[in-house]
Amino acid sequence: MESAIKNSLLPKDVFRHDAAARADLAIVMGSPDPEHLRQRIAAGVALFKAGMVPKLIVCGDGRDKDPQQKSEADRMKEIAVKAGVPETSIITEDAGHDPIGSAKECGRLLKSDGGFQSVKTAFLVSSAWHLLRMFIVMKRYVPNKVTLYCHAATEGVTASNWQTSPQNRAIVENELRLIEKLLKTGFSLR
Repeated sequence: MESAIKNSLLPKDVFRHDAAARADLAIVMGSPDPEHLRQRIAAGVALFKAGMVPKLIVCGDGRDKDPQQKSEADRMKEIAVKAGVPETSIITEDAGHDPIGSAKECGRLLKSDGGFQSVKTAFLVSSAWHLLRMFIVMKRYVPNKVTLYCHAATEGVTASNWQTSPQNRAIVENELRLIEKLLKTGFSLR
């Protein structure tokens, strides 16, 4: 039996992209999937190179899924540096073992680190299908003074191609289930 929450959210609703010209930083979410990780950091690097953000926070542990035991954050930092982002413009957050853990750690950074006290806006960067869930989670842990703008990776499963294959549809349907689970445990769409 489907719940009222699931009936109110449609697959197209998992895709969120906000228009913003600039932000104080970008929070780039990691992934255990190497291709998703590459797509996400490519989107973060593009924001930096376009002058839309001066800093990147790269997030994710995932050491247990990497043959070299490198965190997702460290792997993304390496990719960004190779792409021309200065190391001094990249902050790694690799204590979060899952999306909620990463959101808590980003919130802690933004609340406690003196270098982030002036942050008022941030791009939240992830796969297009992952952004609504990450937005819901980040809103709980990031300081209220920080406005989050969703910025989707342009590669991978997107709003325009999610219906084109069983695999893409399965990713979106799973995301709907995960969002529903969050909403049932007290998280909010607002």
